[in-house]
Amino acid sequence: MKHRLLFVLSLFVGFASFGQIARDSDQIQDGDVRYSGQNRTSATETVIMSEDFANGIPSTWIHQGTANGTADPDARFEYRGIATTPSNATGSRGFYAGAALPIASPTTSNGFIILDSDYLDNSGLTGNNGNGPAAAPHLVTLAPPMMDLTQYSNIVVSFTNYYRRRQGTQNLSTAVSATYLDFSTDGGQTWPHSVELNTHIGNNQSTAADFLVEVNASSFIGGQDSAMFRLRFDGRYYYWQVDDIEVKVPEYNRMKFTSFNGAPPVDVLYNSTSRYGHMSQFEQRPITVDANVYNFGVNPQTNVYLALDVLDPNGTVVATAYSDTTASLAPGDTLDFTQLNTYNRAVGALTFVPGTYSFAVRVVSDSTIEAFDTLSYQLSEQRMALDFGGFDNSLGTNALGLDGAGMAVYMDLGMFNPATATAQRLFGVELGLSSLTTGGTIEVSVYDTAAWQGYTAGFDQTGLLAYATDSITAADISSQTKYFDFGQQLLQSGAVYVAVNMYSNNGQYEVRLKNDQTIRQTGLSKMMYNANDARWFSGYSNSMTFNAPWIRVDVCPNIPGACGLGTSEPVETLWTLSPNPGAQGFNVPEFGEVSVVDAFGRVVLCARAERGSWVDASKWSPGLYFVTLNGVTQRWIKL
Repeated sequence: MKHRLLFVLSLFVGFASFGQIARDSDQIQDGDVRYSGQNRTSATETVIMSEDFANGIPSTWIHQGTANGTADPDARFEYRGIATTPSNATGSRGFYAGAALPIASPTTSNGFIILDSDYLDNSGLTGNNGNGPAAAPHLVTLAPPMMDLTQYSNIVVSFTNYYRRRQGTQNLSTAVSATYLDFSTDGGQTWPHSVELNTHIGNNQSTAADFLVEVNASSFIGGQDSAMFRLRFDGRYYYWQVDDIEVKVPEYNRMKFTSFNGAPPVDVLYNSTSRYGHMSQFEQRPITVDANVYNFGVNPQTNVYLALDVLDPNGTVVATAYSDTTASLAPGDTLDFTQLNTYNRAVGALTFVPGTYSFAVRVVSDSTIEAFDTLSYQLSEQRMALDFGGFDNSLGTNALGLDGAGMAVYMDLGMFNPATATAQRLFGVELGLSSLTTGGTIEVSVYDTAAWQGYTAGFDQTGLLAYATDSITAADISSQTKYFDFGQQLLQSGAVYVAVNMYSNNGQYEVRLKNDQTIRQTGLSKMMYNANDARWFSGYSNSMTFNAPWIRVDVCPNIPGACGLGTSEPVETLWTLSPNPGAQGFNVPEFGEVSVVDAFGRVVLCARAERGSWVDASKWSPGLYFVTLNGVTQRWIKL
């Protein structure tokens, strides 16, 4: 019997700019999430002005800056070129900035500019805050000369930027650092129009090193004879790197995904409290996409709709779901279907193949197609997890208390719950350890959701369903995983919390779990316990530093033959037979060559079988039989 996978795709459409999400990036050093610009079809554009900083910052550009509220000649963008010190091979020099990587623009090789707020405040030295060349906060502007745009009513300003944001926590009166494009129509005497940039970046997060910024400035400076624009950095820490600035006429036919009304350009909801990057065959969720589409071009777009493609592990499009069609989208307008309906599109049953699936969102019109890059997720026999496989940073006893630091994730296990499977079997929990983990002890507790008593009281221990504890071994550190085998613990609850507590033996060791920032988790889908404060928190404000910890649960419906293995080890070494004893036969746990020999050494069966296939033994004599799968390991079955 072949297992079938049913994808039910819900499209919840909305509107303007996004970017592709970096996948499975186990970084050399724990860092922050990286985004990059969306893919799109190419088209011809008329360039009016450009600057790649091959020869430094032009002397005709107006450069102004203040440090801690006072005019300061050191509060400036800095040029990094081939012959400068440091050169264009170096990014930020600040002590807190992290990896000192340069921008990855098309012309990085000939130079770029950087507002290195971190370095300006501390000179790259620990404990030197406020004693650098120009103390934070910084307000810095950089403007090219005035332009006559009377011949161009449609205008786009674009550049590549690499930006890392920091909240003003060092001084509570200081606002979050931010980046802007300001516009003037009177030669810079006034700047009535501003666009905030990089708004999708939270505290301690950064854009991709090659993030493309594009602003349609037609309504601000289009057709003006004294037009100007300027870059503006306002705040403290970390850095803003910029290169390849262009002023150009936009393409005639162009649409973009964008943030709108507080929603990201494209959001994945999964019709669930938690967004699952790992889903089991029995717990796969309908995919709900909330997307916002903006007409960035010169021409109106007609017959606009959204398409969601599902790709199998081979990269083949196996299903596509479509939204309804909007007749016309005017230039500069937003297509926001979030105010209308949710569209459910059942696209049929697909043969289940464990592996990496992905989906891609496209907005289509009569004139153009814009593509939002694919987002990948894992589909397996029994694994559920919030993370999408991205390793963006780590967290544990380094930040949440030396002993007792905790994390918990919400696992809704109620998608597959027919009358024949009112309970689930918990096989195990796998934790992703950061390379910075050196040892210690970990506890794993599984609670009924009713056990949650709030952020102060935490979990009621009477709701404890399963518990395990173990020390971190050298093998765990080497593999960067820690697996807790629960056997086949029966869970009556349809939803559970899986809580992890870490102990460093008063700082002798360090314990950190990997964290994924691919998709923002919301609500009570994840929580962290700060042992120093003796209470739980939903996370850090305006940050994904704690978002989707690598806490992966192996679970299966309590029905015969539903899952073939109980841990992440190879099926050949861990497969079991069920039911055992069996009066009429048994289920084959995995696809392969199956042979059955009775107690006298006689072969009673030798055949290839699908996973979950039923072997009819109703005519066999009662007794013991030895079953071999793929010639590797034997198990016995009693009839």
